[in-house]
Amino acid sequence: MRASFFGYKDAHSKDDPVLVEIPKDRMQYTVMSGAILSFFNDRNISIVDTSEGVVVFKKECRLMGKADAIEALFLKKFQAAAPYVLIESKPHIGTKASLPSDFKRYELIDILLSDNTLRKNSGSFVALFKVGDKERKLYFSYEMDAKARVFKAKRNLLNGTILGNDDFETVLVGLDALPNRAMLRENTQTLMVKSTVKEGQILTDYLFEPKRLVTKKSAIKAVYKDESLSIEVQATLLDDGDVGDIVRIKTEQGKILNAKIVSANEAVILE
Repeated sequence: MRASFFGYKDAHSKDDPVLVEIPKDRMQYTVMSGAILSFFNDRNISIVDTSEGVVVFKKECRLMGKADAIEALFLKKFQAAAPYVLIESKPHIGTKASLPSDFKRYELIDILLSDNTLRKNSGSFVALFKVGDKERKLYFSYEMDAKARVFKAKRNLLNGTILGNDDFETVLVGLDALPNRAMLRENTQTLMVKSTVKEGQILTDYLFEPKRLVTKKSAIKAVYKDESLSIEVQATLLDDGDVGDIVRIKTEQGKILNAKIVSANEAVILE
């Protein structure tokens, strides 16, 4: 008879032989692989040890009856903060340290998630509990299978291209494979490509910049208003801007003034 065993920390393919399937949870135990080898050798069972000397067992535990409540609130808070994420299976919750002996008295109040947590399939979070008239924070770990809805370029997009709805499609990407600063929500602004995007590339914030209504060096009509007096002059924009922005303009006489953009063709002089 021949068998194999592996340490919990090892990465395996689906075809790797495993002696037992160990459920993942909060309590873990480490055993030197030599002790396990000795046990099987005494029974004439040949073992292939690839555990690097240590095997980790994790004990199944339901967090003193509070696992379901913590999992449910974790899911609720995660989905509220990251509606673009699709969680494909129930998260597995464990503890980062031993639970208090009176944990059954603890009343779950809230769960706090960091921005970093919202981009990972595993990590830690803080749960806030009420104990009598006091509040206490405990740290928990989580593991889950989740994907984010992101946008992928359907074609090559060159610098200066205005991003259109037909230039990208929505795809699902595992949280752990999510690019830094991936665009996770459709942008209501008009965006212009500032760094060439390749077909199939996940769209990220740093690849684009807002397309301004008016641009530097463009001609614009500048109006000066003072009660009943209104004077119009031709000017050149010294800054990019949108309606409502205050920009610098230069008149035909060379005077530099501040003006507020009111349309694509007009600005109101402020001084």
